[in-house]
Parts: sequence; C-alpha cells; structure tokens
Amino acid sequence: MRETKRKIIRATLIIFASFLFIKLIMSFKKDTSISKLTESTRLVSVENVKLESNKITVPVYGKLASSNEINIVSEVNGIFFSKNFKSGVNFSKGDTLGFVKFEETESNLNSQKSTLLNQVSKIVSEIKFDFPESYNLWYEFMQEISFNTPLPQLPNIENKKLKNYLSGKKFFNTYFNAKATEDRLKKHLFIAEFSGSLSEVSIKNGTAIVFGQKIAKYHSPKTLEFESSTSIKNTLLVKNKAKVLLKSDEFEGERLGYVSRINKTINANSQNMSVFIESTDNDLYNGMYVFGEIIVGEAKNTFLVKRNLIDKNRMYVIVDNKLVSKKIEVVQVSEENAVVRGLKNNDLILNESIKDTYDGMEIRYKN
Repeated sequence: MRETKRKIIRATLIIFASFLFIKLIMSFKKDTSISKLTESTRLVSVENVKLESNKITVPVYGKLASSNEINIVSEVNGIFFSKNFKSGVNFSKGDTLGFVKFEETESNLNSQKSTLLNQVSKIVSEIKFDFPESYNLWYEFMQEISFNTPLPQLPNIENKKLKNYLSGKKFFNTYFNAKATEDRLKKHLFIAEFSGSLSEVSIKNGTAIVFGQKIAKYHSPKTLEFESSTSIKNTLLVKNKAKVLLKSDEFEGERLGYVSRINKTINANSQNMSVFIESTDNDLYNGMYVFGEIIVGEAKNTFLVKRNLIDKNRMYVIVDNKLVSKKIEVVQVSEENAVVRGLKNNDLILNESIKDTYDGMEIRYKN
C-alpha cells in the first residue's frame, strides 16, 4: 500500500516538473506576431540656391616642354670636335656648338671659287663690249667673289641673249657646283639658331659621327608649353591668348600662362580636343608637371553645384517636401562641379546623390 502511494507521488512530481520545464522552454520562444508596417520618409541634405556670377574656367594639366626645341642630327660623316658640347651648357644665337673636320671640303670649295673667279673675269671683259648695259652689275658681282666670304647672289638676268651667252660658257654649271660645295661645308658646322642649352648629348669631343645620327637636343628654356586634353564643350569655350593660372607641387601660389593654340581635331580614343598652354615664367622648368585652369569668363545669374547631382540636364528641387525634377542649362563642367543656369533664388535643391530617387518622392530635411 505504501509502495503504491510512493509511486503515485513520484509520478505526480515528475509530471509537475515536466510541466514547469516545458513552460520555461516556451518562455524563450520569440514573438512571431507580425508588426504593423509603417511608411518611412527619407531624411536628405538640401541647399538653398543663391544666384551669383561664377568664374568659368577650363581645367588643364600636362608636362612642360620647350616650345623651341630641335634635334641636332649630323648631315655629314667625320670626326666631331667641341670641348663645350655637353648637356646643360648654354649658348647664344649664332654661337658654334661644334664642327666636323672640314679642311678637305673647304679646299675643294676654294678651288671651285678660283675657277669661277677666273671664268667670271673673262665673261666680264666680253660683257663690256657685247652687253655694256650689264657691265657694272657683273663687275660688282666679280668683286664680291672672295675666298673668305660666302658666294654672292647671282645678278638678275633679264636679257635672254645674255642668259644664253652665260649658259654657253657653262657659267651656271660652275657657279652652282661651287654653291653646292659651300652648302655642304655649312653642314660641317653646328650653329645655334637661337639662344638655348644642350640636353641628351650622346657624343664627346673627338667622336666619329655618321650621316643621320642624332647627337643631341637643343632647346630654349625661356618659353615652355604643354598640351592638355579637354572636352569638346570646354574646348569650344577657349580662345587664343586666354589667360591661364598654373600650379605645381614644386612651388607655392600660381604662375601665369596663356593659350598659344587650339587643336580642334577630335582624338578618336578619348573623344577630346587639345589646347596648348605657353609660359615664360622663371619658376617653370622643362619636364615639370603642372596643372591649372584657363580663365574663360564669367556667367551671371548662375549657381555652382556638384556635377553628380545632374542627370541629363536635370536635377531635383524640393517642393512641398517632394522631389521635383527640373530642367537646367549646364554652362560649364569641371572635374567635380558644374556651373548651371535655370534655377531661381531661394530654390531648395537636393544636395546629395541618392540611389533610386524619382519625381514626386517624399523626403524630410533639416531646416
């Protein structure tokens, strides 16, 4: 009897403990009831429009190079001589940069001048009697023939009989042979065509050079320029001689330049055009990287906005807490901003780029 009671009590306790355990487990179960859906209104950043005059500029950048630069290429064979033919050496216009040994060519020229002089002296004596009106002209020509100076220019021959006479005496053949040798002698001398300095020198004094060999580069450091790629729309705003403000990481402040020329041929790869910027500022150097802006002008009653807020010449304004798409005129575009026309004073515009916006979208903004 007692054993039966114990079993009943034990079973009751087990059932009660199981009931409490199940209640405990159910208390950890998440509430699966569906919350009531609420509509959210996006909080956005806005800006108040204040129309003003905005400076219109075109961004430019590039590496400076001399606008007056030539490659020095040999047109003769021989041994090159010059003790100062070194990179960084400066020369003035008319200075001799160096020369290729020319004694043989010079002797040949003097021999041809001697033959020419002898021939002209005979011709002049005959012209005195046959063509007296041309005597003084040809006598002066003969007097100008010298071994130390270049050949004089031929006198103007209007008399056809005189021209035929000279041709029959083979005068022209002798003269132009000497002239060709004189021109060949000039190619032995390397004369500075302008004041500048040498760079990329590839030979030394006493080096043998051959026809067509590039031996150095010669440039003027005073006038530098660079080419910058610009969009078609921006290029069409630019005019020759327009003022340019130049900057560099190598100096503080701005330096002045100007637009020297414009290439309106479209680059097939970039679909851009090119403008060339020139400057004579002493703080600029050949090979320096610079950037800056071309001053195009000013646009009145315009507003400066972030260019990513514009989509197909439209942008959003806020009317009664809703986005309204408004058509605007893009006056000029730079890398980050754009100058636009078509907004009004005190218009409230969306000041941030938001994904999936649409006309009529309700928004919230801070006053």
